[in-house]
Amino acid sequence: MKGNSKQGLFKWIAFLSLAVVISMSFCVTAYAKAQETGSVSRYITVDGKQMHVVLYGGVEETAQEFTDQNKTTLVMIPALGVPSPHIYFKPLAEALDESFNVVIVEPFGYGLSDVTTVDRTVENINRELDQALEELNIDKCVLLVHSISGVYGLNFVLDYSDRIEGFIAIDNTVYDKDLEEALAMEQAYMQQGIKDFDALRKQFASIEDFKKALAENPEEYGSDLPAITGYTYSADDKEEYLQAYALSCNETISDEVAHMDAAMKTIIGKKFPATLPVLTMVSEDNANAIPAWETAHRDQLDLEKGSHEIHVVKGSHYIWYTNLSEVVDYINAWKDKNQF
Repeated sequence: MKGNSKQGLFKWIAFLSLAVVISMSFCVTAYAKAQETGSVSRYITVDGKQMHVVLYGGVEETAQEFTDQNKTTLVMIPALGVPSPHIYFKPLAEALDESFNVVIVEPFGYGLSDVTTVDRTVENINRELDQALEELNIDKCVLLVHSISGVYGLNFVLDYSDRIEGFIAIDNTVYDKDLEEALAMEQAYMQQGIKDFDALRKQFASIEDFKKALAENPEEYGSDLPAITGYTYSADDKEEYLQAYALSCNETISDEVAHMDAAMKTIIGKKFPATLPVLTMVSEDNANAIPAWETAHRDQLDLEKGSHEIHVVKGSHYIWYTNLSEVVDYINAWKDKNQF
């Protein structure tokens, strides 16, 4: 198989084409690793499996909690199929760690977290998130979502309302009946992409051999680090990303893709509580390409009572990749307005 055809198979990992715009008891282990940036990488355990989380901001040496408990905690959860939620959110987390205590969660099947055979339903994913917050001693937080995690996030707000004091949505997934057929086609495309990626991975003797190939031929395999305007990743970041990339397209992600249609239907007719502070940022590219995209986002909000706001921000689905400063400015202004 030639490089160009391989690359085409894996584009969905970083940019899930149509799906991108229409989507997408615990105990702490002894492991805690300090990163170059001052963040702390931790693993927590659920059902005997490891979930990877990364904390940004001042953290006590024990890595058990943030130093400044008066700062609002911002919890970030990723888009569907992102190989490394930590690496993809890292520039945004670093830009916000003076304003918030930031936690990047890598759900099961993502990044350096274990896979799981537990069905990837909205209920199960949110139950795991709730237990993770409990183990991290986070009673209340602002939840930041992107793409498909907007579906999980809206349900989390309604089902675990005591946990959430604010909500930030970056081009989050919304439901539109007219896109149901296209979504079904996209699901099939992604499932085939997962199968092809897994078949390729099995051609190598080990994950380390596969990772070496990814490192030597990133253009061929689509394993380049995300391109963030004005941001440079470290060598450690590259190593982590390649490890996560080599483990991606796994059975857990495949099951999550299989549940996409059911997940989308859980938000039909649902809105954010009128009193909950909500900041929504919509990609200008997607709003221009699909007029219903902005309308569907507005339909989730109550813009008359003053607790919700929406902004169309220049850029594509991953707005902070090319427009980090504007995204950060909107978040900080919203934070100050709501006195977080």
